[in-house]
Amino acid sequence: MITLEKIIEKIDYLPPFPLTVTKVLQMLKDPKTTPEEIADVVKFDQAITTNILRLCNSSYFGLRRTISNLKEAVVFIGIKNLKKIMVISGTQKYFDKENTGYETQKGELWIHALAVSIIAGNIGDSIDVKDKDELFVAALLHDIGKLVLNEYVLESCVEISKKVENGSMTFLKAEKDVLGLNHAEIGAKVLEIWKFPEEIISAVKKHHSAYEENDSDLENIVRIADNLAMMMGYETGVDGLAYNGFSDICRLYDLNRSTLDNVMADSLEEIVKIENEYRISMEV
Repeated sequence: MITLEKIIEKIDYLPPFPLTVTKVLQMLKDPKTTPEEIADVVKFDQAITTNILRLCNSSYFGLRRTISNLKEAVVFIGIKNLKKIMVISGTQKYFDKENTGYETQKGELWIHALAVSIIAGNIGDSIDVKDKDELFVAALLHDIGKLVLNEYVLESCVEISKKVENGSMTFLKAEKDVLGLNHAEIGAKVLEIWKFPEEIISAVKKHHSAYEENDSDLENIVRIADNLAMMMGYETGVDGLAYNGFSDICRLYDLNRSTLDNVMADSLEEIVKIENEYRISMEV
């Protein structure tokens, strides 16, 4: 089994989460923040600036003229879209590579993360949940632990698969039984080291755990979104549909079949648009 010390060493090799993203998200909590102030922070991050300008001029927004000024782009995009672009741009570098321990195709884990974040956002809108920014971030990063455990899962995939295939364990339990730790626990540790809010850390840590009555909206919606993403075909191929309490959570928020169908339909349209604009593809 691997040890927590080895895992922490592995986490140290991950690039730190972009300060630009966390700073702008914090700024956007203040309704008095101006586009000029946001542009003054973002302009020093070339990758995020490029993404904002590229997406602003893409078919996603369908503007009639080209925007080349960052402040103007921030105004046209709007706060809600800016938050998504910032978080996606800051996260893409972690997922947009081959993770053969968990993926059957390159890019599968990244598209799954995007799908879960979009679905979670739409669920949040439908039930008017608070802290929608934290919800989007938690959903996008819920599988960050897989990036750390990837090589260990690759080495032990046969043993883990046998435990799952014989029906004795879920993937998460088999993962912990073989490795000593599971990706949800490691994901929470990554975000703890990166000094993320406790609400997000907890949602990542509990996204596969059984529903409990005192769980937060953030924790519950990430679970639902993860499950719906898998139902829509945006899964990573190895951990499967294994959620305790999905029906209980749906009843708690009065999410009936019709509502869930609408959420999935709206989400699918947005997922496809973002896949196209971010040039995301899965390779066999």
